[in-house]
Amino acid sequence: DTAAWTKEDPQWMLRLVNPWNRMPDGYVPELTTLTNGLQVDSRCYPALQQMMDDCRAAGFSPIICSAYRPWETQIRLFNTNVERLKQQGMTQEQAETETAKAVAVPGTSEHHTGLAFDITVPGVSFKGTKQSNWISQHCWEYGFILRFPKDKSEITGITYEPWHYRYVGKEAAKAITDGKITLEEYLGRTDRSNPVKP
Repeated sequence: DTAAWTKEDPQWMLRLVNPWNRMPDGYVPELTTLTNGLQVDSRCYPALQQMMDDCRAAGFSPIICSAYRPWETQIRLFNTNVERLKQQGMTQEQAETETAKAVAVPGTSEHHTGLAFDITVPGVSFKGTKQSNWISQHCWEYGFILRFPKDKSEITGITYEPWHYRYVGKEAAKAITDGKITLEEYLGRTDRSNPVKP
């Protein structure tokens, strides 16, 4: 719904972007630049900064390694993976289908919204670390959710990503976390017909 993608929309934090719901062409949020040069939607920046500060105060060292991503970047990431799979013997269609399982089709990446970001920690895999556990336990307090949880890829269309978090606001974050559901389930939008084509 292109009409919902306005700065005045009171439900801006709940815009659904997934393999079946593409963003309107040309949408760019108002952005705030982080100290490492990455950018996020300015409206979720204070909550993100507070969560990172509190995580560091608890003795951890989280690093935001990916945040807002322009369409051009997503196109490059998607096409690079497609070409790699084609070199392994897949057809164009097979490579695009396989790529879409791990790399969002341009226009369907939450990183385009500026409301999603990936976290890492220096020198180790983020999954299963104390930092990961702290953030997954406390993120809802700041309005964030683990966007692609384990055993939910049939609903989200994306494989488990323990590093990918999304701002949805405190009310929705608490309901989603308490209910152990996805954003799709919270919004009642689990229709998987008509995926966006590359």
